[in-house]
Amino acid sequence: MYFAFNNILPIVWICLGVAIGAVIFLLTVYRRFTKIRRTKEEKEVADDELPGVSVIIYARDNAADLRVMLPEILSQEYPKGKMEVIVVNDGSVEEVTDTVNYLGQEHRNLYITFVPDEAHNLSRKKLAISLGIKAAKKEVVVLTTAECRPSSVLWLRRMAAPFSKEGGNHDVVLGTAKIGNLSNPMLRFDEVARLTTWLSAALHGHPYRGTGFNLAYRRDLFFEAKGFSRSLNLHYGDDDIFVNQITNRDNTSVVLSPEAIMTACFQRPKAAYRDLRLRHCFTQRRLPKSARRMMGAATLAMWLWLAATAVGIVFSLPNWFPASLFIALIPALWIPLTINWLKTGRTLGIRLSSPLLWWEMLWRWLPDLRCRLSCGSSDRRNFTWHPKK
Repeated sequence: MYFAFNNILPIVWICLGVAIGAVIFLLTVYRRFTKIRRTKEEKEVADDELPGVSVIIYARDNAADLRVMLPEILSQEYPKGKMEVIVVNDGSVEEVTDTVNYLGQEHRNLYITFVPDEAHNLSRKKLAISLGIKAAKKEVVVLTTAECRPSSVLWLRRMAAPFSKEGGNHDVVLGTAKIGNLSNPMLRFDEVARLTTWLSAALHGHPYRGTGFNLAYRRDLFFEAKGFSRSLNLHYGDDDIFVNQITNRDNTSVVLSPEAIMTACFQRPKAAYRDLRLRHCFTQRRLPKSARRMMGAATLAMWLWLAATAVGIVFSLPNWFPASLFIALIPALWIPLTINWLKTGRTLGIRLSSPLLWWEMLWRWLPDLRCRLSCGSSDRRNFTWHPKK
């Protein structure tokens, strides 16, 4: 064992160059791309400046969820007369009607409509949203589902503010949402990484999707785009393909306020998350790929760094001088990346496990590959897909 600058093999220098190049890429381009932060405090918009809002809640015979959610929506701090709530039930359970009618005795701005059982639309959810938007009387529609819970009574105010003149007079607002009670650390990191991918793209002026749990746009924009006409042959696409169609650099705003986060509460969160991931994996083939390629390039860079470090150390020994350089790069790389992801997760309201982050960053490509393979077995002829029960 010795320290010396001379007698270092060429392969060691090559590996050191590859490792340093990967570290520079990951600490600059990748780190900047995955840095999701609130840039400023939300401006308080006066009541008379806020737009009229129709909150459209998609339900599938889940009266129990509505009994919890509707009081939280109806108690939002929003000007009276400027908010209405429309529940669109994809089913025929009378308990849903009873729940809405009971609350409607106290809240005259609460309405309900149904997707007829005899309706033969490929996507009943998109039909439900279309019916809700047609029934809406306000200029802005805010979409969510019965499983969701707003993080505060200011949720609607934060989501509606960007539509005002003071908030930028935008046409589309992308909110954030998370799956509640995800216990698997890898799934939590994967959720943060997926959210970061499209949120970062939107923050850099290239919006292409949102989440159906927390999404808002002007009602007129829906009709100008002819609704979901571009994805009628898909079961899904209401929060990605349609959003990609109506958004651009100038008309879209992203709301990162902790008061505006939605939490989707499923009885089986792990299964629900995987189902949602499969849906978006299937529809993303019609969406821009640059943001996802950035995440893929970062994963490749991590593995190049790992391979270069391992080979470089093996061929350096017994000379510990070059080996020490490789070892020094380990904390120089992973500590800043870990801190960055912890802060991003905190911004999105998702707790990440810091000791496991390096492992999750390296191996996230495995569940992603599994998802792609599952979608690859679906019917590609017209991009329709029936999820397996």
